[in-house]
Amino acid sequence: MNLPCGLPDTRDESQHLRELLDHNTDWIWEVDAQGRYTYVSRMVTAMLGYPPEQVLGKTPFDFMPPAEARRVGQAFGAIVAEQRPFAGLVNRNQRADGSIVVLETSGVPLFDTQGRLVGYRGIDRDISSLGERVLQLEAVYESSPVAQCTVDREGRMVMSNRAMARLLGCEPEQLAHAGLQQLMPEAWQQVQADFGCLDAGGALQEYEFAWRQRWFYVSPQALRDARGDVVGLSMAWLDISARRQAEHHLTEANRLLAQYARQDYLTGLFNRRHLDEQLGAELARARREGQPVSLCMADVDYFKRYNDNLGHLAGDDCLRAVARALDRSAMRPTDIVGRYGGEEFVFILPATDAAGALSVAEHLCRQVQGLALPHPDSPLRRVSISVGVTTWMPGPAGGRHAPHQDGSLAGALLRQADQALYQAKEQGRNRVACLPMEPQGPTG
Repeated sequence: MNLPCGLPDTRDESQHLRELLDHNTDWIWEVDAQGRYTYVSRMVTAMLGYPPEQVLGKTPFDFMPPAEARRVGQAFGAIVAEQRPFAGLVNRNQRADGSIVVLETSGVPLFDTQGRLVGYRGIDRDISSLGERVLQLEAVYESSPVAQCTVDREGRMVMSNRAMARLLGCEPEQLAHAGLQQLMPEAWQQVQADFGCLDAGGALQEYEFAWRQRWFYVSPQALRDARGDVVGLSMAWLDISARRQAEHHLTEANRLLAQYARQDYLTGLFNRRHLDEQLGAELARARREGQPVSLCMADVDYFKRYNDNLGHLAGDDCLRAVARALDRSAMRPTDIVGRYGGEEFVFILPATDAAGALSVAEHLCRQVQGLALPHPDSPLRRVSISVGVTTWMPGPAGGRHAPHQDGSLAGALLRQADQALYQAKEQGRNRVACLPMEPQGPTG
């Protein structure tokens, strides 16, 4: 048949196209909706050792070792379910002579005029020289105990390992291109912030993240394309729950140690060391603010007789009961009560003048009397206390003192309260005595 001049011979074009496909270094193929080969280029013989006619009608999995067929079959099944194109699917194939060839497979879906999926068209490339290493790295990635995933800019998890699936409580195949914004909304917020940081030229920071009552140390890394544009994030999730729990226990232990360091072992009140520190701090504050500080020193009356008559265990119980009564008597959060030693207790009353301190001291006496604790060797026949009170008011130059002077002033204030306590005992016990201190300037 003669063709009009200038019109191409379609038979020649078809033959030319077939020759191009058959001599391409990649293996070109088509499969139907059931995954059976409907077309293979002659390069299949170079790759698999089979002529095209022995490949047509079979599936790609017929040429793979059983374990590999299952692995790739799961991955390809997820691709077909979404009817999407794919690229870079690395797989092992068994040649006609029994040797193994590693191929990289890419393909696009084919649809009929009604939009129904009728198959896939794609290429296979021999990457045996580096394919085994790729598969080994994939195996390491897949079996790693550290949860790892790759997230694109739309939040799709384009790659994840089994540890990531366990973290999310999913099967691995459920994570293929799943949305991070649905699976972990809190994490997606952080990922969006990371993308924003990279777009602004910043550097990513590692962080700790709580998820389902566990803690993870997350290390994000930017993934860039050939042009250097950020296309995704690679993220590793290290479970640090045990470390966080240990840190919590350590913090709690340190808190208890700090508490014990300032607590009297017998009564649970503040101990002498903490009282001395607090008194110094309150005196410094009083100097700055021009406010008075009052001190009450209380002592259990005839306590030695109580111990000798009823025993030391009963004496300890008595001190604990008195301590509880004194502690309940603290009217304000700023009032500080503690055991100063033996049967002596100290009340620090910031911003309290002499009249206010006297009222507090009398209230302390009534509180202890209200316990009605029997005391066979006391004239009152029950436990009572005596209280010495002193009050200090900073002088007009009080704001210009040296910090160390508050230590000597605290000692003077304690001695004055102790002297007042001695007077209360001399006057018959179960009473209050007051000895105010003179206002002092910078010399204390």
